Amino acid sequence: MNTIPEEQLGKIKEHLAKTGKTLGCKERTRIFAAVHHVNWEKYGLVDGWSGIADVIHYDWGTAFNQYAPDWRQVGKPAFNQELLRRVESAHHEKAIDIFFAYLSGRWVYPETIRTIGNMGLLTINISLDDTVMFWGLQEPGGLSGNAEIAPEFDFNITCQSSEDVLKYNSAGARALFLPPGANPDAFSPLPLSRDIPVSFIGQCYGVRPQIITWLKGHGIQVQTFGKGWPSGELLFSDMAAIYSRSVVNLGFGFIQNSFQTGLKGRDFEVPLMGGLYLTSYNHDLANCFNLGSEIDCYRSEAELLSKLYYYTTHPDVALKNGAAGRDRCLRSHTWSRRFKTVLQVAGISECGDFYV
Repeated sequence: MNTIPEEQLGKIKEHLAKTGKTLGCKERTRIFAAVHHVNWEKYGLVDGWSGIADVIHYDWGTAFNQYAPDWRQVGKPAFNQELLRRVESAHHEKAIDIFFAYLSGRWVYPETIRTIGNMGLLTINISLDDTVMFWGLQEPGGLSGNAEIAPEFDFNITCQSSEDVLKYNSAGARALFLPPGANPDAFSPLPLSRDIPVSFIGQCYGVRPQIITWLKGHGIQVQTFGKGWPSGELLFSDMAAIYSRSVVNLGFGFIQNSFQTGLKGRDFEVPLMGGLYLTSYNHDLANCFNLGSEIDCYRSEAELLSKLYYYTTHPDVALKNGAAGRDRCLRSHTWSRRFKTVLQVAGISECGDFYV
């Protein structure tokens, strides 16, 4: 759909040429992925790489806790030491091409990334929360967001908003805007009857309960699932079943408790489930799908209500559009496709156009 802006490519390629880190032609890229799996991270960020590269996955599990009372004095230094040890060991065993991280300033020191880069590795960090979290909080060990560590990476991937690239530029860092992706092996519709007209899966907070209550008061019986709702939290298998039974899967694009909108993983995971995804309007999301025929969006509560009235009385249209949304995700919005784009930017010579 959209191409990557030349300004973003230019900054990154100029830096890579200056440092001599352009990868060139390789049969199989070797990647060290520092990614802690909590609920989606392995299925997205690690498995997304595994189909196109050899991956050494470092997940520290419960060995380090960023919320421990002595984190800044004891935990963070120990984590950085262990991270360096792991990278050095893996690189010694067989040369690593890319150090790929899902880290913030809360976890890692700028000098740790600098040290890894000085090993000759191409260093890349990804963030899905830059719209409100890029700077983060000022802590004794540095800013908790990405602002201080970003310049030490060869380039950064920012996923929440195309406008967040400007924050990286202001911090002296290089950033590539790529929307989040999804894993079709983890998100695929089950062979179940579409017997739920409208569902919402997600936590109960912010304006969500008020909007749901308002919709129910106007005759739209939205079934809600997740933490804070009467149903409680769902297992992943139960979540897949709800998505697969739903004609319309409702979304809210608001970030945390704000009225700012931004891209989320669910914007691509939910369409993969085959029902119609109806969520808040976002100009970046509109650049990823054909609105009204692959997914749909609303700009106000009145428009949301109107569209729900339409789709619940025309389920055939909703499911036709939902099938088209799934096809779009399979073609354009998998994590593997995102990471192929990253390899293109890194200089893999056989790659073609820079489509996201």
